[in-house]
Amino acid sequence: MAEISYHGVSFTLSDKRDQPSFFVLGVRKSGSSLLNKMVRPLAVRQQLNFIDIPRYMFEAGKEIKIWRDDPSLATLITGGNVYGGFRNAPLSVFTNPAFQACRKVLLVRDPRDALVSEYFSNAYSHNLPKEEAARERFLQMRRDALEATLDAYVRKQAPFMAKTLMEYAPLMSDPLTKFYRYEDIITQKRSMLESISAHFGWPTHAKHLDNILRGADVFPTAEKPTEFIRRVTPGDHREKLSAETISHLNEVLAEPARIYGYAD
Repeated sequence: MAEISYHGVSFTLSDKRDQPSFFVLGVRKSGSSLLNKMVRPLAVRQQLNFIDIPRYMFEAGKEIKIWRDDPSLATLITGGNVYGGFRNAPLSVFTNPAFQACRKVLLVRDPRDALVSEYFSNAYSHNLPKEEAARERFLQMRRDALEATLDAYVRKQAPFMAKTLMEYAPLMSDPLTKFYRYEDIITQKRSMLESISAHFGWPTHAKHLDNILRGADVFPTAEKPTEFIRRVTPGDHREKLSAETISHLNEVLAEPARIYGYAD
């Protein structure tokens, strides 16, 4: 293992040059936390180091654009690591040979549902960074969400969600990327984990999967607006948003919805 400092944040990385590395990618409010929670023990069983670069940067108060736009992020890509925690595309390494050689999984969600989930997360349940300036930025996001109606919030945020989804779009033609949708992680967890393991070339063990699923198969019996796991039912936007807002979102999100299979 090696200690590497990146923008003042320390990372402990495996440096097994004879082993591959892997990426676990997703879009915010699309089941990424659950995906990372389930893949981490799979990686550990393969004696791989699971490292969440975005979380470490978030906790240190570093803005997303620092790692998203900085090509030197590639210095952290070394053999024997599984890189997870990404809710925004690490654009800075897309053309780097080290990243291109990695097998990857990508998880997305109906962007209309993701926007509804983002509203409740920012208003009530999103973790706050400890660093003072970053904490204040997130508190302002919370105030903005609480002061807006749900319809007004998702209309305002829709272009940013579309941008994130389009930034990931090049990976859809990458033969080393395996694509999953939110419905897979909600209703087909075991088969999804088996599929991810096969894509990464990892053997699976039934009892190990049982242990992972025991703590991951969570279905709220009622909606809990202020909790992190609020509601997991796909299509939530149809109950929460006005017909006019849904029509507006359909226009703004038309291209990513088409690419990822969510066009009505």
